[in-house]
Amino acid sequence: MRAKVIAATILVLSAWLALAAPSAWADDSLKRVIDQKTLTVGVALNPPWILKKADGKFAGYDVDLTNALASDLGVDLKLVEVPWNDLKSRLLKGDFDMIAAGYASTPERARDVVFSDKTGTADIRMVATIASLGKKPGKALRAPGYKIAVLSNSTDEAAAKEAFPKATILSFDNTADVFAAIIGGEAQAMVATSPTPQMAARLYDAKLTMVGGPLLRTPEAFALRPDDVRLIQYVNNWIGARTADGTIGGVRRYWFDSFKWLSRFDTGKPEPAKQ
Repeated sequence: MRAKVIAATILVLSAWLALAAPSAWADDSLKRVIDQKTLTVGVALNPPWILKKADGKFAGYDVDLTNALASDLGVDLKLVEVPWNDLKSRLLKGDFDMIAAGYASTPERARDVVFSDKTGTADIRMVATIASLGKKPGKALRAPGYKIAVLSNSTDEAAAKEAFPKATILSFDNTADVFAAIIGGEAQAMVATSPTPQMAARLYDAKLTMVGGPLLRTPEAFALRPDDVRLIQYVNNWIGARTADGTIGGVRRYWFDSFKWLSRFDTGKPEPAKQ
């Protein structure tokens, strides 16, 4: 109960500070969202952050968070699906108010967008085919040409290149094709942000195995346009409030600490990647 009171107080103070803030910071970004009665969020398929159900509706960790954010704002949530590599350019173009797709906060991306306070921290890990590792996994992983599938232009790709400089890195535009590459034999391993590798190992436990520990740890956050100062302020205060009352922690435990949600979806064992 005390946590909920603290959370409510933080949100009230956020609104009060907005009224008291100097005019230089009083842009209309939050008012824009409220007046339009819609929070528009850019997403790209990236389980378990963003999934699509058989009926075409979205679900996932970031879907639950942005639904809660929109509800607290008193507006509807609109999710706009775009290719992963188009997220940043479409945000800056003004096609949506923010990005929420398991989008890691990095110094490179922060040159163009503003990241909110973090909603969590994730590990980047590797899962590999048992057959490719043989009796000497360390030697196999260091061998020139070992094929590793990754999501293009992601922190996963950067981590794989850093950890395995002799490997052949195969980049794909979406997570489904990364999965398909390792299952179909185009790649021998996959480097991805947890819990994606663990999910793959569970779905294909006879074929895949986790390898080593984390290659990199990254903060997860929402990405917003630099000029939307008031909206950024509200989102940060919202994250603080909903962290304090346990909302974000509860959502995170559901999607990341177990895979009970798999039974709700046809996550599908993906088909092999097209050659």
